[in-house]
Amino acid sequence: MHYQKKVISVGDEIDSICTRCKEETIHRVVAMVEGRVHLVICTRCWGQHRYRPSPEAKPKRASPATKLQTKGRVHAKTGQSSRPKEPLEEWQNHRKNAEDIRPQSYDQSGSYRVGQAIEHLSYGPGFVRKVIGSTKMEVLFQWEVKVLVMNRPRSTHA
Repeated sequence: MHYQKKVISVGDEIDSICTRCKEETIHRVVAMVEGRVHLVICTRCWGQHRYRPSPEAKPKRASPATKLQTKGRVHAKTGQSSRPKEPLEEWQNHRKNAEDIRPQSYDQSGSYRVGQAIEHLSYGPGFVRKVIGSTKMEVLFQWEVKVLVMNRPRSTHA
């Protein structure tokens, strides 16, 4: 019995290494070039980027590029993350201490202070770790630290 490989087209779901999530996730094909997947969008974070096949889909070779792409992935057999645990532990400590505090919804025009709990639409709950100048802040989310803008004037355009 012969099985045909499914022909992938725009709109299909495919596994790819996400540049934002830093791991293999399900992506939707957005664009193809010469019959090959070119652009994909992550169904978890909605980040759009070039298609990066999983290491299993590529021929096995021990090149530095392959090692970079697998950095921070979850191990298939143990289910354990290879990421450093410090941000997660720090986030869990903040979460425990702020159980009774309702987080403020993140808004670019808002003003924030160190230790304040926020809720981001894409990244979820987080805690302000550091204020950088008057317009940026470093926020600790469950899996990563991001620099976000603050005190940005609201747009007057409709």
